Amino acid sequence: MIGEMNKQLFQPSKSKLGDLDARYMILIAYLGATVLGFVPGVKYISWLIPLIIYFIDKENKFIAFHAIQAFLLEVVAFVIYIIIGIITAVALVGAAFGAAGGLGVFGAGVASIITIVIALVVGIGILALAILAAVKGYRYEIYEIPLVGKWAEKIVFKTA
Repeated sequence: MIGEMNKQLFQPSKSKLGDLDARYMILIAYLGATVLGFVPGVKYISWLIPLIIYFIDKENKFIAFHAIQAFLLEVVAFVIYIIIGIITAVALVGAAFGAAGGLGVFGAGVASIITIVIALVVGIGILALAILAAVKGYRYEIYEIPLVGKWAEKIVFKTA
């Protein structure tokens, strides 16, 4: 279903929330969650923004698809950051007990720098995907983010 919709533009529509244009709701869903994801403290609840938009505009499939896709993007990012955090913690604990390949503190420092760089690259990648999807949504187009786009399609359009 999405493959066919990728080739077409959706007609302008309105949100139930304050009679806003659909494209503004899509911008809020993607950029609100992603940008707030970089704010300490708020980042732990930034995923709520697209989820709330999804439940408000469930009937508007265009808004619902983009909102649930933004939510799933945040969930995937969160899981990746958890994995990176665990790897960093294991490297630091290993270094503390002298088990970091015999390199000790140096090995822990290198492992920490590597995981920080990976986290930064992941963050930039998530931000780029969110911006790309937001721009497409603003133009009334569907952009299927790799991995999460198929999940969003199954949720919104109830496909098998």
